[in-house]
Amino acid sequence: MHRKEYALLTLSGDLTVEEISKCIEEEVTFSDFMKSRLPFIPQAKQKKVYANIKKVEQYLNAYNYIVITDDNYPELLREVGSPPPVLFYKGNIDIIDGMKNLSMVGSRKSSAYGYNIAFSFASQLVNFNITVISGLAAGIDGASHKGALEGNGNTVAVLGCGIDKIYPASNRDLFKAISNKGCILSEYLPGTPPLKHNFPRRNRIIAGLSKAVLVVEATKKSGSLITARFALDNGRDVFAVPGDIRRKNSSGTNWLIQNGAKLITSVEDILEEYDELHTVLTEDNYSENALKIINILENGPAHFDEILMATKLKYNEILNELTKLQLEGKVYEIAGRWSLI
Repeated sequence: MHRKEYALLTLSGDLTVEEISKCIEEEVTFSDFMKSRLPFIPQAKQKKVYANIKKVEQYLNAYNYIVITDDNYPELLREVGSPPPVLFYKGNIDIIDGMKNLSMVGSRKSSAYGYNIAFSFASQLVNFNITVISGLAAGIDGASHKGALEGNGNTVAVLGCGIDKIYPASNRDLFKAISNKGCILSEYLPGTPPLKHNFPRRNRIIAGLSKAVLVVEATKKSGSLITARFALDNGRDVFAVPGDIRRKNSSGTNWLIQNGAKLITSVEDILEEYDELHTVLTEDNYSENALKIINILENGPAHFDEILMATKLKYNEILNELTKLQLEGKVYEIAGRWSLI
């Protein structure tokens, strides 16, 4: 079955996975739906599919989309329960499939503390080729996207409405920026409004696209904890930023930490969990002198004098390279010892 026919089939009615699989196996045509002659699908469903085909086809002709059988469908998302069979998108679809995705979520009514943490973390994480995934909501979501863009990195926004809807309207400029420099995703047909029940379902995609979910600020009864639960159900890690115990917006993150989520106070706390999240160090990225220093630090922390003796570079050459690497977020210094982040 052609990918467009598959998309038409999955989007035109409420067919189950089993019914769709049977249609593919039997190589059914849409004339079969018109005549309601498929014994394994209720007639009411057959009529609904046929009635919606033309409308759905218009959307498929007007918007970019991928289907679950495509090679560039994200492998991590395939692994979750009930993955979306079709995803509409705007922007660069290639950035969504990778092991360096991290989802960042939190309260729509974020405090200045939460907003600044999300923005700062996202702007640093993209220096390590991490793609920041979030939901384009107000508050923590928006801060995460903005931080990633500010750091000239990749970010993906997953919508709870059609790809042609901007919600909230206050994120119009951010929506355009992500469309141009990142990727906007939605499993919903264009024209679908931001209905309340869409967002919990949307959250499974946010969790499913990443190896881990970072909850920055949230109440106990929030969509962010739904995302965290989806992550846990699918074997993904959950991280949480601690907050003021007197604030309601910290109750969810503090509760997650009490129940096993890793407490996060810096970007380094995230990076140490995943070797693959570190920037790939190649000659294309760094000067010859920088690579000499990096090769030393890959064996563990080292004092300046140790780097000097091992590399045989001049004092000023090492100082210049360490300063550059530190500004780029690649190394840090504690008590005179230099380490890779």
